Amino acid sequence: MERPNLYRRRAVRLVLVAVAAAYAAGHLAANEAFVEVAGGAVSMRPPEETEIELASETIRIYLSAKEYVIDASFVFKNHGNTVTLDVGFPRYDYGTPETAQFRDFRTWVNDQPVRARQMPSANDVAAEIRSWYVKQVRFPADELTTTRVRYRSAYGRDRLMRTVEYLYGTGRTWSGDIGHLRVQVFNSGVLWVDSFRFSEPLPVAFFSLEANDFELIAENVEAEEDDVFRLAMERVPWWLSDSPSASEQDWIFDRTEVKTENLRLLTLAQLRIFRNTFYARRGFDFGDGELGRFFRQFRWYRPRTTDAKGLLNAVEEENVKRIVAEEERRRTFLFR
Repeated sequence: MERPNLYRRRAVRLVLVAVAAAYAAGHLAANEAFVEVAGGAVSMRPPEETEIELASETIRIYLSAKEYVIDASFVFKNHGNTVTLDVGFPRYDYGTPETAQFRDFRTWVNDQPVRARQMPSANDVAAEIRSWYVKQVRFPADELTTTRVRYRSAYGRDRLMRTVEYLYGTGRTWSGDIGHLRVQVFNSGVLWVDSFRFSEPLPVAFFSLEANDFELIAENVEAEEDDVFRLAMERVPWWLSDSPSASEQDWIFDRTEVKTENLRLLTLAQLRIFRNTFYARRGFDFGDGELGRFFRQFRWYRPRTTDAKGLLNAVEEENVKRIVAEEERRRTFLFR
């Protein structure tokens, strides 16, 4: 049976790799864009009309049970004369009601809070851009200028997955490529991160951040207007769930190797659960402790022995060793 998949997809390594495309219905945000206001509506300007480049951006995504927070920072470099421009942050909704709003939207210029006007989109680029948060920004010649936005939003949906989608493609309105793109994911541990993808094959570097979090870094990104970063999460991973079709055949890790790179999307606590799932699937009785209470919520768990010796086959033993190695690697962040 094919599954939405943390473990069969191509892994993201610490070295540079290509990430495949994906789109799904959800609630999206997007990069700050060079825009113009005409007739009370907002549209994007072409990059040929400015000498300002988007030198770098950092997109911080904070995951919790019912919503996520985006905190995005942008650094611009003006290679031309001093100029004041309209800068817009779009509310980009795909498959969500037009009444959906960002909550607690705030924005800054050079670390100073500023007000942004919410204005309708001219819809000349993407029908899904409902409106823009527009502010005026002064860009001094040959200097760096920073902007920042922060807001809360509900998750999008793709089948059983919860999704966060971020339209970084609007960054192409600035001169040249996006110089440095960083995405940081901070996971409270409530959700299990299944996968992440960029719209176009994009070389990225993957780094763990302490016990639960990770970041992705790409350089010199040549974006298209509709390029999206997508993060997919599950309440419970498929290899734990009690779906109507669940059976022993759903447990594939008695014959399939767990890739170390895949484990890096899990928090340290989730790695512990995954490691002990190997024993739970074989009927190990964890008693009335934390793990016992956790596994008893699943119908497939049938405790029958307290002897772990010889309980796993050779493939499972090797998989457990890989998980232990990742747990030890992650703990080095806590004690350094």
